[in-house]
Amino acid sequence: MALPREYGPSLVVLAASGLVLLAGPALVRTLGHRHDAARVERAADRLASNAILDQLNQAFRDVAAAVEPSVVHIASAQLRPGRGGVPSLSTGSGWIYDEQGHVITNHHVVANSRRIEVQLADGTLRPAELIGSDPLTDIAVIRIDPVRTIPATRRPIAEPVEQGDLVFAFGSPFDFRFSMSQGVVSGKDRYAGVLAGGSRPGYENFIQVDAAINPGNSGGPLTDHRGRVIGMNTAIATTGQRSTDGEGRFAGIGLAIPLEMIEPVVEQIIAQGFALQGFLGVSLRDVLPMDRARLGFESPGVLVQEVTPDSAAAEAGLEAQDVITAMNGDPVEGAQQLIARIGTTPPGTGVRLTVRRPVEPGTLEALEFSVVLGQRDSLAIDGLLPPNQSRTEILPLGIAAMENATAARCRRLGIPYQPGVIVTRWVAGTPLAADAPENVIITETNGIPVVDVESLLQALATVRFDRTSSPTNVILPDGRGGLIYLQDLRRR
Repeated sequence: MALPREYGPSLVVLAASGLVLLAGPALVRTLGHRHDAARVERAADRLASNAILDQLNQAFRDVAAAVEPSVVHIASAQLRPGRGGVPSLSTGSGWIYDEQGHVITNHHVVANSRRIEVQLADGTLRPAELIGSDPLTDIAVIRIDPVRTIPATRRPIAEPVEQGDLVFAFGSPFDFRFSMSQGVVSGKDRYAGVLAGGSRPGYENFIQVDAAINPGNSGGPLTDHRGRVIGMNTAIATTGQRSTDGEGRFAGIGLAIPLEMIEPVVEQIIAQGFALQGFLGVSLRDVLPMDRARLGFESPGVLVQEVTPDSAAAEAGLEAQDVITAMNGDPVEGAQQLIARIGTTPPGTGVRLTVRRPVEPGTLEALEFSVVLGQRDSLAIDGLLPPNQSRTEILPLGIAAMENATAARCRRLGIPYQPGVIVTRWVAGTPLAADAPENVIITETNGIPVVDVESLLQALATVRFDRTSSPTNVILPDGRGGLIYLQDLRRR
């Protein structure tokens, strides 16, 4: 009978321990829940009383309110090569530039358009007229009725964009119209090869941002934290792909054309319907480490490899091996940046170039040159028809005289009437002059229908004549169909 008395206390302890083991996890969870609830309540109280967060949230709302009325959605019916005259729909974004109703967007959004429609932020639909377009910068200007429009506010060029700046991208990604995304400037002076790579020439000096940019954002404004436009959303970079045409999807790198490139191109297009590119006349490349070691030079700059005879650079006195360090007092970081800045400066403009010239090993002389820029020969250099192409002749392609085909003109020439462009004379001594009769009517080129001179020039603008020719359907004077090939005869 002594056994129960000896083990009684132990049994009580064991029983108590068992209860703790059973109840302990529940108790711990209860205490943890109370702790989490208290922590949530304290955090909520701090957030509720944090005026800085309220101000930041209201600032984002204010940016949206300030910018959205100037943002537009653009739908364009485009004729493209190989579609047999069937228009395809292109959509994108844009922003109202001024009180005259000029709207800025990307060239690729409205290129070769037959009809353009703009939707304002209030839902109003308005037809738009294409004023002009520049494929080398991917900038276009269209115009709508300016009644009840609100232009965007542009940030002064004198206020430079810096890495880390807060930015907002507006547009219609995936047709989610009038959307807004936020990020920061990830980098400046970016060259991505979307305008100047592969088979396309072009000028690139992009702002890189991490604000979400997707197909449909093209042409929309990129603004700063005060809602002022600093650039135009244009392209995205994805894994193994850089694109302006909507093929890719956003992966953290968006690219925007800076306002300093947009304004000079836009002002030219508004004034004359097209933009001409300045031409310096040098071959450039980035300064490499081995160049710095050879020259004893550490500052940013670009190396002049060759100077074209009789060019603006040659007349000013630039020489091979010069290192250009600044343009108009602004530092030059790389070759693509300088090329873009020269190309978006109108011909005839005077610029100031700061140069370091080798005079002996390890010694550089500081010089400054005033240069009046020439005009870039886009057909000879890029294979593209110049934007100020004559409406009566295209001599490098062999067309000495052309005019719109009308019923009256066709009767006068004794040929059957067909809408298109009559070539009344070929350039003497060319294969076309020998093989093709005069008074043929061009009805299609590069797979795009031709109804007048303007549509002919738009269709030819889709051709790179340094790489290929443009197959062209014609109606012969006897009414039969024919096929000729237009090409840059200087390259034969």
